[in-house]
Amino acid sequence: MMSLPEPTLESWIGGEGIDFEDEAAREQYRTRAQRYADAILREEPDRVPVAVLSTFYPAFHHGITPETAMNDGEQLSAALLHFVEDLDLDVLAWSTPLVPSARSLEAVDYRGFDWPGDGSSPETVYQAKEPDSMTAEDYDAFIRDPTDYLIRNYLPATFGELEGMAQFPQLISLSLGIASVHPFVLPFGLPEVQEALDALEEAGEAALEWEGIVGATVEEIVASGHPQSVGGITLAPYDMLGDMFRGTRGIMMDLKRQPDTLLEAVERLTPWAIELGITTARVNNNPHVFIPLHKGADRFMSQDEFEEFYWPQLREVIEALLEEGLVPWLFAEGSYENRLESLTDLPNGPMVWHFQNTDMSMAAEAIGDQACIAGNVPTSLLYTSDPEAVRDYSRNLVETVGENGFILAPGVGLDEAKPENVRAMVNSVR
Repeated sequence: MMSLPEPTLESWIGGEGIDFEDEAAREQYRTRAQRYADAILREEPDRVPVAVLSTFYPAFHHGITPETAMNDGEQLSAALLHFVEDLDLDVLAWSTPLVPSARSLEAVDYRGFDWPGDGSSPETVYQAKEPDSMTAEDYDAFIRDPTDYLIRNYLPATFGELEGMAQFPQLISLSLGIASVHPFVLPFGLPEVQEALDALEEAGEAALEWEGIVGATVEEIVASGHPQSVGGITLAPYDMLGDMFRGTRGIMMDLKRQPDTLLEAVERLTPWAIELGITTARVNNNPHVFIPLHKGADRFMSQDEFEEFYWPQLREVIEALLEEGLVPWLFAEGSYENRLESLTDLPNGPMVWHFQNTDMSMAAEAIGDQACIAGNVPTSLLYTSDPEAVRDYSRNLVETVGENGFILAPGVGLDEAKPENVRAMVNSVR
């Protein structure tokens, strides 16, 4: 088994494993990382750090379309370098998988999203489609063996070029000794299985090429003195099930029609969510684990449902990540004002709660003495207003939440915004 690093906040501050371009870059990196870490630890940073959490904003900042960004790794790399250097960012709050290669998605005919130039216009960002890849009747198979369900049901339903994976042999058949060999290898002789494997090979080659260009640029940015604040990624177990298996409508129906089965499935996924967060952080040698929270907001379920189907399992994930020395970064989309009382039951350890629409004074009062708070400069302000208004809003946020234990950031992963407004947000604390 491949040995992976075990990153911690301390190793991240020190830049362990980074081949810095020179000593000055090393010092700049440590200064910026220490500032960010002091905020996370609710100590006294030299000033409030800024994290421009972004998806396609580097492309817009550089003047290229999202379609170009997903099809031309060299141009996306140029956009990332421009984005970081032009704004002199504290941290790079971006990760290569957020903008994947279109060629890789096309090779497997991915149906989970429309992306620029393939379902979406070239000028807009990708959009989730939530395909009906898992029916309510599939729960038993899913709970019994999620791996088998993913291989032989989810892959054929979600990737047009992987329909042959429905013929993939059950792995448990290998337990039959020599008698299992022919039944196991036989499906790989079928044309539809071979076509699926060919599609995976083509997609894998495209992904490797993308990492060689865009991933290498991220390493270059870090080596020049800009810490990356996105390491691993995972989801709340409820979101894991709802986002891409049952869909929003399906899982909301399950809350009412088969709550016991739904709860069993969510709890079945909890160890997977933990493992995903730990593994992706270790692969990237970065302790920050991004956890976007999609379906736990105030308007998506009742408080009782939140406290039964969402929060206990998410809390278990947070606790497990902290035990591994990692830093959960919880990105609470929508409003969490009704959830704040539940969140006071946080495990001890360094973590970030990044809010979109939640009242920040309420958030600071509820959990400000337990966790670092981040957010919530509105996208609407960054996209439609002017630098003075953005500067005023940002400074008011700092005054509201306090200078210690706060990271100034957009309320969402930023796509379109006026560059002069983003610059005003970044410079508002300098």
